[in-house]
Amino acid sequence: MTLSHFIRAGDLALVTQAIAAGADVNARGPDGLTPLMIASALGQAQAVALLLTAGADPLAAEPRMGAAAIHKAAQSGSADVIRLLLDYGAFIDQQSPILGNTALMDAVLHKHEDAVRILLSRRARTTIRNHWQQSALDLAQYDKLHGIVALIEQRDAEDAEHIGGLVLVSAVKDGNLDEVRRLIADGADFEVRVPVTGTLDDDYTPLGLAVREGHAEVVRVLLDAGADPRRTIGLMRGSPLHDAAYFGKADHIDLLTTSSEHGESATELDAQGPYNGLTALHDAVWHGHVDAVASLVRAGARRDLKTHSGLTPLNLATLYEYGQIVEILSRDSHQA
Repeated sequence: MTLSHFIRAGDLALVTQAIAAGADVNARGPDGLTPLMIASALGQAQAVALLLTAGADPLAAEPRMGAAAIHKAAQSGSADVIRLLLDYGAFIDQQSPILGNTALMDAVLHKHEDAVRILLSRRARTTIRNHWQQSALDLAQYDKLHGIVALIEQRDAEDAEHIGGLVLVSAVKDGNLDEVRRLIADGADFEVRVPVTGTLDDDYTPLGLAVREGHAEVVRVLLDAGADPRRTIGLMRGSPLHDAAYFGKADHIDLLTTSSEHGESATELDAQGPYNGLTALHDAVWHGHVDAVASLVRAGARRDLKTHSGLTPLNLATLYEYGQIVEILSRDSHQA
């Protein structure tokens, strides 16, 4: 008998004994399902907790449809299992590759209102569409699930109201310098984040937005007020410096890299993006921004760091045949 058999039988004592005896908590059965997927599909919260504590992978996907444990939990309707999986690092908006369904969509399809409620409370996105171009709201409306429709519409309305109330964010995006100064003086939160709802502004801070929109004086005001240039921004989880480099804003780079009281860099100059391993210098090189590259080199950006593809900034410049940037990166460099 295997761990998966004990889970299917609902025998928690034997599940506990098998894990203690060293059973592989990530072993797949003939159907490709892991013990965690099975326990999640059966709504067995205690077994799920044991498996996760023992190192079960909440991100593993089964091979036929690409569903993960979070999808199985949504199908079972177990809010407790969903909560456990999210606490252990499951991706709330993970889409199954064959259908494109998220856990929220599966909870709607299986008519589990409590599961929908917990997913919405944990910030599941409502704007994602599956491969039939259906959102969770579309699915709920099609099945006339009025209670679930109301939950999703309420979340969307609350998000819209919240975003509409972010007056500092609006002033920053508009480049309204006087209004930004007034709001900061009145105590506006200059480190607020835009909620993730499916727009280009998702998870941006005011400083990140000021950099992205090219409002240098607003950037200066925010930095002077104490805005932290080290905070990640956006879904790419880069930094304001990454955006300044990506869009070729050399003046913004100079502000961000000399933003402390003593003229020292307060930003993490060589931070690498988690998605591709690019530093700000890589981003500037990637898009051929000569002035931005020069500013970063002057600030002391490292030239030896490699992307996840194994490329240094000089490798990247050579690949794209950016002769002027190759010259800058090669000049007086013991790190290239």
